This record gives sequence, structure tokens and C-alpha cells, in this order.
Amino acid sequence: MLYIKNVFLSIREILLIMLIQYVLLFGCILIFGIDKSIILGTIILSIFELIYIFIKLKSIKLSFKHNYFSYILLGISLSIIYNMIIFNLGIRFEITNIPIILDIMASGIIGPIFEEVLFRYSLINKLSIFNNNILCIILSSFIFAICHNGITTIIYAFIIGLFNSYYYIKKKDILVPITIHISANIVSSFLFNFNPYILILGIILLVIGISTSKK
Repeated sequence: MLYIKNVFLSIREILLIMLIQYVLLFGCILIFGIDKSIILGTIILSIFELIYIFIKLKSIKLSFKHNYFSYILLGISLSIIYNMIIFNLGIRFEITNIPIILDIMASGIIGPIFEEVLFRYSLINKLSIFNNNILCIILSSFIFAICHNGITTIIYAFIIGLFNSYYYIKKKDILVPITIHISANIVSSFLFNFNPYILILGIILLVIGISTSKK
């Protein structure tokens, strides 16, 4: 029971943040309607996420001490490999009417920074008080995954969570998982169909990214 209590205390911030997000989104739908809320809701949530990021930045020490190019390759490769597998299975992601620039800003840049600060910096630091590194990686990745919608997105979030949690714990630098996450999300916006050559490229980039990140 004590362990469950500690886990709950660790995710209180996440629950509060998600509650605020749903209230903002629901309020936007009530005021502006579903159609307009697709864009306006995205903007409002992005502003809220930016506020959260800037508040948290006061306690985060940014080091800029690693070779972030390796993590760009990792993010790109993870996105390519997963999306190619999904497309090859005949699964397609729902296409929204959000302008590509807004989509990249919200889902490709602001969203990843927000999620890494919340689920890696904040959550893992809490979980590490009463868990070893392996449990922190698995538990934080699971929590991160179930906060998403749709089975394919949940699986993808869990995979990204495993990589990002591992590298955050290993490198002690929040910019590492942020770099992986941003790279993965941005590339995902430009992948639409299965291509075996792109899949091979993704595998090559994964090998390069993992090998160079060890240095």
C-alpha cells in the first residue's frame, strides 16, 4: 500500500495538469464549437504548455554538454521505423485540419518539450526516490503511454518513453530526451505511406544514433 501511495503522489502533478488541459479543451468546445476548437484548442493548450515549461525552467539546469546530433538521429529513426511498420500493416493515422505550421509548433516542438519536462524531469525525479533505474524507466514509460489516446499512439509513446527515460537517467540532461522527442514528432508529420527504402534508412540511422550516443 505504501508503494501505491508513493506512485500516486508521484503522478499527482500529471493528473492535475491533465485535468486543467481537459477543462480548457472542454471550455473551448462549449464556447467556440467542435470545428473551431480544433485550431483554437490547439493554440490554447500550447499556450498553457508554454507557461508550464517556463515555470519549470526555473528549477532545470540546462547543460548543453552532449552531442545532440546523435539524439536527432535516434528520434528520426524511431519515428521512421514505427511509422513504416504501421503503414505496412495498413494502419493510417487520423488526419486533422490543423495547418502544418501550427501542427509542427504544437505537436512537433512545444508538445515534446512539455511532455519531457512533465514525464521525464518531473515524474522520473519523483519515482527515483523509491525505485531503481529499471523500474523508473518502465513505470514512467507506462504512465506516459496511457496518457495518450489510441492503441497505435500508446504503443509508440511507450517505445519513445523507454528510450527517453533511459537516456534521461543515463545522461542527466533533459535536453537529450527533448531532442529525441522533437525529432521524432516532426518527422512523423511528413510520413504518409510505407516505403521499404525509408524503413532501411530508419534502421541505419538507429544503429548510428545508438552507437554515437555512447561516446
